[in-house]
Amino acid sequence: MPAVPTIDAKPFYAYVGAGDAAIESLRTAVITLPEAFKSVPEQLKTVPASLKAAREQLPTQVKDLQGQFVQLQGQIAQLPLLASSLPAQVKELQATFEKRYDEYAIRGEKVVAELRGGKAKATATPAAKPAASKPAAAKKPAAKKAAPKPTVAETVVTETPTVTPTVPAPATSSETQVS
Repeated sequence: MPAVPTIDAKPFYAYVGAGDAAIESLRTAVITLPEAFKSVPEQLKTVPASLKAAREQLPTQVKDLQGQFVQLQGQIAQLPLLASSLPAQVKELQATFEKRYDEYAIRGEKVVAELRGGKAKATATPAAKPAASKPAAAKKPAAKKAAPKPTVAETVVTETPTVTPTVPAPATSSETQVS
């Protein structure tokens, strides 16, 4: 019997989890947006006064800009030191991305479980899922494959209709494997 390759469902769950997070953020934005627009007319009343203040501060800002240029030259001299810290920052970002990927996978698994109607399974699965997400997906098909093997022996020993009605799909697949 050829081995059936197992498919890692984690990317799918991560995709669903990221989509669910995006939808949640859109929903909160839609809820909070009308409240944010309530303050816009009051903010528009203060714009002319802030423009006058900005016009008065422009000469002093030009002088400050010249001082910032000197500081920028000093920062350019420090760029090689900053470049040496980049590998550590890359490792930190990679760890952050992996953490978010795992969080989205767990969230996506919950969403898929809820859509399938298994809300009770959704609460129990994430606790076991972070420890071994890949083996859990691999165990389900393996458990189904383990069941047909004993039915092959049972169909050889007893060819009564009692075995066939209890597990019709594996019996037909095992009969084709025996033949």
